[in-house]
Amino acid sequence: MKTTVREQKIISLLESRGEMSVNELSAILDVSVSALRKQLADMQNRKLIIRTYGGVMSINPVPAESFDSKLHKSVSEKRRIATEARALISDGSSISLGSGTTVFALSNLLDDFNSGSIYTNSMQAADYLARCAAPDVHICGGIIRSATGTITGNEAYNFFRNIRVDYAFISCDAIDEDGVVYSDNLSVATVESAVLCNADHRFVLCDSTKLGKRSIATIGKLSDCEALITGANIGSVADKLSYRGINIIFV
Repeated sequence: MKTTVREQKIISLLESRGEMSVNELSAILDVSVSALRKQLADMQNRKLIIRTYGGVMSINPVPAESFDSKLHKSVSEKRRIATEARALISDGSSISLGSGTTVFALSNLLDDFNSGSIYTNSMQAADYLARCAAPDVHICGGIIRSATGTITGNEAYNFFRNIRVDYAFISCDAIDEDGVVYSDNLSVATVESAVLCNADHRFVLCDSTKLGKRSIATIGKLSDCEALITGANIGSVADKLSYRGINIIFV
């Protein structure tokens, strides 16, 4: 088994089981313990896993909620957010799309996008756009999170760090009152931050249930983005964000 394939398998196993012993992984992957320990040390240095005494655990302590489960939450609100975001994009633009169901809702409105380029780390968005959209659709390489279809890892990170686009859109799992944007997973947060980094116009799309909360991994700050597009004015949270000069578009 190639090292990169084994890496993807390790992450997939850990995300479904949480923690495993090195010996257990060695048996499942059919690789020597010494070779596996070397690979695990490298993965820990890249913040893909956490090593424990005699074992290894996922960097995400909470099992990932499936994409399909998230897809059926706040459907109407996500559609309104996506519609507002779509109105910002003109033909001929280059676009980076992060993962998540709200950004996926935006991808579903790009079937009339007649020219330009789209870059994404979402398996679902890439699959939909490849069948429906006229422009070039580019999907990054990397490690696929089985529950969500999100692509992570160094390859995905470098992919987005090395392109420049007109627009970038990401979703998130939480935004606190200081305007810090979070993901529930460190490897996802790393790539989502790269999705935003080289865009002329940066937007965060999230439903209102994510506001006023914190999570495990920081993606970035709303102050570095053009706007947050969300579905409802959550009183004091919105007031505090606005006080900090953050542009919020309510739909």
